[in-house]
Amino acid sequence: MSNADFSTSPTAAFGSDAPAEPRHCAPSPTLSRRDLIVRWAAATCVAPASWLLGGCAGTAANPTAAAGTAGADAGAGWLTGGTARIGAGVRASNPFLGAAASTCRLTCEATIGPCHTLSPERRDISDGWDGLPMHMQLRIVDVQCRPVENAIVEVWHTNHTGGYSGRIAPMCNNDKADVERQFFRGWQRTDANGIARFDSCYPGWYGGHANHVHLRVMKGDYDPRDSATAWVTTQLLFSDELNAEIFGSAALYKKKGLPDTTLATDGVMGQEPDKSPYLFDVQKVDGVMLASRTLAIHTDLSEVVCTARGARPPGGPGRRRGPGSPPGVTGPAPRT
Repeated sequence: MSNADFSTSPTAAFGSDAPAEPRHCAPSPTLSRRDLIVRWAAATCVAPASWLLGGCAGTAANPTAAAGTAGADAGAGWLTGGTARIGAGVRASNPFLGAAASTCRLTCEATIGPCHTLSPERRDISDGWDGLPMHMQLRIVDVQCRPVENAIVEVWHTNHTGGYSGRIAPMCNNDKADVERQFFRGWQRTDANGIARFDSCYPGWYGGHANHVHLRVMKGDYDPRDSATAWVTTQLLFSDELNAEIFGSAALYKKKGLPDTTLATDGVMGQEPDKSPYLFDVQKVDGVMLASRTLAIHTDLSEVVCTARGARPPGGPGRRRGPGSPPGVTGPAPRT
């Protein structure tokens, strides 16, 4: 990882970029996996209406992936054309220089959700889908702000239509063909600076949850099970202003309209008084989105992890629960 400044100066910035003092969140109530599945199954929400060469240019296997024109302006200065538009200068950028590099606030848990499944080891996770090109850098540190090397960082999110890939809960797929696909899923190991990098496309939204990316940080070998032990399982979101800009102006995204959920009404962390720990730091570099975040974790698995507070108590396997967690609450809820 280069310690050089951006090769191209960002023209816009969104999200959270102010350092915060380390703190420990108080554990919140959690749901059991069974209760969550009952809630998700009963949900009456909007239906989810090494880098590789190529990228999100579209393939015969993904007929909807070729909707954009590579290199075109997606709106508000953002590019379309997917990961093929992510240049070496963006990949070489270091968003962790300066004050942001000292941000070591403990990362709290959020539900793994019903849409997680096996992820392949790769940096380009697009599987040929079009979209606003997004380069993600996730920096993993311990609570003393020391880089955690060789950790597994797994990410998964939707395509621009708000649908997931893979054999998961039926409500997660927007197209039957997506069951056999693996778009926007992948994992990488952190380098000596604690950084894992992914080439992707800006995700779409679905009803009841603000636009987000799921992630999980693990040690040892990759374990695809939802119940696998993880240092942290959480989600990162984007600011309301950024979502409104992209879904209001970018050709591929505005077909879906503006999101129906804001950060304040989000079911996973809507009740957090400070949303900044759950937001990507976002910069625009030559029309490409550079989305980054420093995540501080307990490397001692016996430590109780704090839990994000939303409209619904989060839960799901792959986490360590604090003492006194109450039984789950039933009732309809959107997928998370």
